[in-house]
Amino acid sequence: MPTSDNGIEGHVSAAFSPENVAYHGNEDEVRAIAAEGPRGAALVAGISVAILLAIWIAFFFFIFVPRGDVG
Repeated sequence: MPTSDNGIEGHVSAAFSPENVAYHGNEDEVRAIAAEGPRGAALVAGISVAILLAIWIAFFFFIFVPRGDVG
């Protein structure tokens, strides 16, 4: 077991644990996971863009439109 050099006896960083470092499946499982792509990141980005667009539309109709034409 690796030892720590920070002066605290008996403490080993979680980074030394293999289960905390990376996925330890076989190569076919890793390829299957990677083939699915970053669906979660795309979902979060899509939701954030939809919220931003909704805020912009609400701002337009509740702030700009009631003020009428400029000039």
